[in-house]
Amino acid sequence: MTLLTPPLKATLGLGLLIAISGGIWSTLARIPVNVRGTGVLLPVSTISPSLSGTSGKAIWMFNKPTQPWHQEALNFKERPDQVEDQDIVLLAEKILLASIKSQRKSQFDSIVSAAASFTDKLKQTYKGKKVPSNKLLMWVQSSAQLEQISSALDQVKRRTLPDTKEQEQNIKAKQKILTEELESRSSYLGQMQRLVQKGFVSKASMLQQRAQVDNIRSQLYSNENELIRLNKERDSAYQRLRDELAKLINKELIYSTKEVYISQVVPNNGDNVQEGSVVMKLSDDSLDNASLVPVFLSSKEMAQVWPGMSALVTPIGFKRSEVGGIRAIVVSMAKLPSDRSDVINRVGVETLANVIINTEPSPTLAVIELQRSTNDSVLHSGGYLWSSRGDLPYPPTPGDRLDVEITTRSVPPITLVLPELRRFFGFSPPENKSGGNANSSNQSR
Repeated sequence: MTLLTPPLKATLGLGLLIAISGGIWSTLARIPVNVRGTGVLLPVSTISPSLSGTSGKAIWMFNKPTQPWHQEALNFKERPDQVEDQDIVLLAEKILLASIKSQRKSQFDSIVSAAASFTDKLKQTYKGKKVPSNKLLMWVQSSAQLEQISSALDQVKRRTLPDTKEQEQNIKAKQKILTEELESRSSYLGQMQRLVQKGFVSKASMLQQRAQVDNIRSQLYSNENELIRLNKERDSAYQRLRDELAKLINKELIYSTKEVYISQVVPNNGDNVQEGSVVMKLSDDSLDNASLVPVFLSSKEMAQVWPGMSALVTPIGFKRSEVGGIRAIVVSMAKLPSDRSDVINRVGVETLANVIINTEPSPTLAVIELQRSTNDSVLHSGGYLWSSRGDLPYPPTPGDRLDVEITTRSVPPITLVLPELRRFFGFSPPENKSGGNANSSNQSR
């Protein structure tokens, strides 16, 4: 009686074939080993916050045409000693007039219904807006400081009124007359002194003439002191106006020091803000079509990453099983972990920074380059090269959180099993708990 029947032989042959195929596959095949990180679809440049220097009403200026006084105020801020007093007066008047116009505009906007205002704001998209260098971005209007400017300006005008100028001219004219009279009487006094010595004029008459000369000289000194007082009051008024104007420009007016892109505008137009609060966030690079983007990995995972490794980047909200991800390459890595402030400066949003810090222990910055697509026919690709190469349901948007998967190496499947078999049969010493956890974590990836 034969035990190996044809069906059994076929089953054994098929099992042997599967075992041989599995052995060949486990030896020759390659399985990618990946590490995961969290990134953001923004340029890798630092996103810098702009702080309010005072408490007041935030007025948007970045979306308004540049006025001549904007540049004049910046010139005074940078080179105050080169601005003449009369130009200071004109600048103060322009700033006060601009503040009145903005207040009227704010009052008019408050009349508009909330629904209409909300609809209008939806049409205004300023994120990613490019602003040139030396552009006035925000004006935090402080009513107290504007009152100080108005008071200082009134004081200057009082010191430069026609009546005051006429008073100075009268004093100068009187000085000229007194000077001529002093010269005449001094000459006459000299002649009287010679006549007194000869006995032709009494000494009492000479002393009386000397008293008149001294009185004229005293009047000259008094008038000179009055001129000094008037000039000092005028200079003091101009100096106060300069000081108050400099305080307003330095604390209330926020300029772009270079060409930047708006990442976020925090207060609405006309909202009240406190001193030291963040009013804007600015980026050195364009937020649209970011190529080099920041990614944060834990220090353990960063030790496995090197420049040139490939990565797959999937924005949060996309299903990787459906669309795959954006193909990318690791460009560089930081040597030290980032603290909380560094992460916030990179991603620009505190809540997203908190998510990264909670997800990645000791987050370390890596920079990856997203590959661009030359095929414009792919719908909603955002200009990136996707692994699926098909149309996407919607495009990625700047600021999206990224799920990044970096391929560190490719290994045969058998190398993932052999360490466990050696430990199971006792051919290798058992690893400590932390080492075992680390190894199992790597293998699970």
